[in-house]
Amino acid sequence: MDTIAPSSQLAKNSGSKTARKSQAVYLALQKRILVGELTQESPVTEQALAQEFNCSQGTIREALLSLREDGLVVRRGYQGTFVTKTTDDEAVVLLKLRRDIETASVDRLVAKASDLDLRYLSDLADKYDERRDNRDIYGTSNADLAFHMALIGIADMPILEPILRRTILHLHRFIITRHQGQMQWISKINASHQAILDAVSNGNTELTRTLVAEHVTSNTIQVSEDVRTNVFARIANTPVTRIK
Repeated sequence: MDTIAPSSQLAKNSGSKTARKSQAVYLALQKRILVGELTQESPVTEQALAQEFNCSQGTIREALLSLREDGLVVRRGYQGTFVTKTTDDEAVVLLKLRRDIETASVDRLVAKASDLDLRYLSDLADKYDERRDNRDIYGTSNADLAFHMALIGIADMPILEPILRRTILHLHRFIITRHQGQMQWISKINASHQAILDAVSNGNTELTRTLVAEHVTSNTIQVSEDVRTNVFARIANTPVTRIK
């Protein structure tokens, strides 16, 4: 099963049996949140989850801490733990931030990408296409995240990696949950992963930047008119970021 990489909270302690169980719980809950099965109206209680996953409340607590690190849940004092929600205004900020981080990394990406890196990126692009062809929305989200985290990893900008990861998670959740029951897959993506990969392989920095910016501000599904107007249109004419 495809899984989105764990947050640093779990990645630091992934060796023990308890940590592995906590990671499994984290990934299961993360998937439910990303695809809209767990929402703001859904109760998130340690006791109920411990019974469901047949584990201790301490294991559940560790998984919830990692979800809090992702910003997918929030602890409100004695009221308990609640799933967060991304507003349109927050989505605008996240979308611009994602585009700025990824376009800013392009010069370093093109300069540093090795043949081995390009083969790895090609494998990730193929996995994305496979998940998309199967209309697997969670698998597609995971594969997209893996590809873009590989890009920033090759660019060697480690301070920005956790920020980008969280940004992508929330944007994916925003798009998926806003189109539940009315999801229409786009037949062809012009600024595809493969197109980005080809531009990197050819050493074409400006084309890579253009494709990355277009890819980040497009979608694998047809977005609704209100999302297009209230989110994507609001950053359409803002400049991209360059770092040389």
